[in-house]
Amino acid sequence: MPKKKYRYGFKAEANRYALELREELGVQPHLPLCPWRLSSHLEVPIIQLSQLPDCAHKNYLVMGKGQAEFSATVCYEGTRSFILNNDSHPMKRQVSNIAHELAHVLMGHPPTPPFDETGKRDFLREIEDEAEWLGPTLLVSDKAAMYAYRLIQTNQQTLSSLSDEWVVTEDVLKMRMNVVGAKRRYNRAA
Repeated sequence: MPKKKYRYGFKAEANRYALELREELGVQPHLPLCPWRLSSHLEVPIIQLSQLPDCAHKNYLVMGKGQAEFSATVCYEGTRSFILNNDSHPMKRQVSNIAHELAHVLMGHPPTPPFDETGKRDFLREIEDEAEWLGPTLLVSDKAAMYAYRLIQTNQQTLSSLSDEWVVTEDVLKMRMNVVGAKRRYNRAA
């Protein structure tokens, strides 16, 4: 798989977002960020699929084969945005899904149709790549990734226990620790 390319300065910008939003919310820089709290702060309501009236599409997405096909999406009503979230998914996945959609809002990504004319998922790769980077960065900033690594290395937490406590997937924690070079930085400091 080829390495993703981001515009110059994007990764630093993503971490600045993560730190500035924590400051606005009064969350320590080394701690995780709750996407529901962030969505409230940004005035981006989250609508759960389970809250919508019953219809064939909802039943397909919540209980049927389509459950794995739809996680969340940001929708726009004029200049206001809201997130439609598939709350039938496990909580840690919902956390990642919502952070991903909030990343689209924060980056000012333009709304795009979710499907092409043949009914297949359609999205701009560059926009999705940015949201795939910023979403986890919002949840686990660079400082939080380093803190997590230190907790694990000093046997104060396991990856699993930290994942449960912070309500993020182990994959998100591992990815964030890897991309900030936590092992190298921790060993250099020790």
